[in-house]
Amino acid sequence: MSESSVINRNFKLLLSAKSPSAEPLPAIFKHETANMSLENLPELVKLGIFQKQIPQYFFKYRTLESLEKILENNSLWFSNPLDFNDPFDCQIVVEGNHTEEELKELIKRTVTSTVSDAQVAQLAKEAATTPEKWEKILNNSITNIMSRNGVCCFAVNESNLLMWSHYSNSHKGVCLKFDALKDPDFFVFPLPVNYQSEYPNYNHLGDRQDILKSLILTKSDHWKYEEEQRVLKTNQVGLHQFKKPALVEIIFGCRCTEEDIKKYIDLAKSHGFETKFKKAVKKHRKYGLDFMDVN
Repeated sequence: MSESSVINRNFKLLLSAKSPSAEPLPAIFKHETANMSLENLPELVKLGIFQKQIPQYFFKYRTLESLEKILENNSLWFSNPLDFNDPFDCQIVVEGNHTEEELKELIKRTVTSTVSDAQVAQLAKEAATTPEKWEKILNNSITNIMSRNGVCCFAVNESNLLMWSHYSNSHKGVCLKFDALKDPDFFVFPLPVNYQSEYPNYNHLGDRQDILKSLILTKSDHWKYEEEQRVLKTNQVGLHQFKKPALVEIIFGCRCTEEDIKKYIDLAKSHGFETKFKKAVKKHRKYGLDFMDVN
């Protein structure tokens, strides 16, 4: 086996142990989850809402074509973050330069007890002397972690004019209002996006617990107007069903026709949704929307 193959094998051994892909927890949950099983996590969503740490209502701006699919199977798509429409989303700067002693400490914390001190020293030496390989494998590991997590994006209100324009077919689509208290299982876990001007730096030695925060929850501040909340499903990319009562309002855009409004109200009722229906209307004297009930 070549030296390069040995180095790659050893690095993969190092990175495969205790992979940092565990279910991410909002700050409010860290203390509470110490002795709690996964089955009880929806109760923590309720707790977060009652303590006003996370929002009760989540909003999804969609086209009428998307609405039809959502109503047919009462489900939303959780995307692979690599498929997001913003190529700058989920980007980080990986710091790969570490001393041999720092790497030894990392390896001791991550590998199993079957790895000897001599092997630990050899791994640390290889990583320290070939930082470019270490950084490449770190990037591959991070990409693999990211691609396994399903993400569904939400807004925090129905009044965002840009969201109506960008995601609801220029106000000819809808905004869906969900009540997380009516389906807390679906909303495990909602996390706010952090907006900044530069990619976050990621240090595998000190930031392992914050990898999802740095990677999936950081976005360019050009998108700050979205005020985005992301619900993450670990290792679950694809469609996820929500309970029908959780969809509490369907709000039609101000450019929706009466014909389309009637069509989709009838469709929602035919699929068993007992939700409220509203339509956005332009305010008279300022840039904004009001919302009126429709039957």
